[in-house]
Amino acid sequence: MPSPDPMILLLRHGQTDWNVEPARCQGWADVSLNEAGRAQARDQGRALRGRGLELIVTSHLARARETAELVREELLSEPDAAAQSVATAGAAGPPAGRAIPLIVDPRLAETHRGDWETRLFAEIVAGEPDAWSLYREHPDTFRFPGGESLAEQQRRVLACLRDVALDGRQTLLVTHGGSIRLVRCFLEGRSIATFHQDSTHNGGVEELPVAGLAQRIGTFLPGNA
Repeated sequence: MPSPDPMILLLRHGQTDWNVEPARCQGWADVSLNEAGRAQARDQGRALRGRGLELIVTSHLARARETAELVREELLSEPDAAAQSVATAGAAGPPAGRAIPLIVDPRLAETHRGDWETRLFAEIVAGEPDAWSLYREHPDTFRFPGGESLAEQQRRVLACLRDVALDGRQTLLVTHGGSIRLVRCFLEGRSIATFHQDSTHNGGVEELPVAGLAQRIGTFLPGNA
């Protein structure tokens, strides 16, 4: 039976308390999922059954790791996979439904937002209006105080995406809203200046076009980073 065409899915982590009003800047702060976020992760895990996923790669941040682990639990509890595991007990190799590796890759992390992390967005807007305006109006040149730029984030996320595309397995990447929007900017040929023109939602998943992706990213990245 021929192998399916390679597939890469992007999943934004489930909701945390900091995603709801009064919202806080998360960045690299380690924030756990709330109950709604855990439910979103489990729902996606069930929805992804039957997609033939062979690998899960997640950001190192707690909200993404927890999402990835919950998704994997649901994938491994798929009734058909569990039945096949019983049927193949004693056979060489890992039981069916128990062979989805989960790899942590910090390149998928949200923007390192430095001094803004853990703070209420309303506080940042009120206390640093000029910096906030620069972030909203010129995201392509903005650097988070004490953190990184969106351009730096985009390069590391794309480097991870290139490596996954070269790997060739059916893969789920569990990441963050900023990372997903930066991938969209690249795929659609848009500048990071358009970063704020779209949005993502917690627990949302989207499929990427894989054909030629690794080569395209390799051409884009400076020095084949």
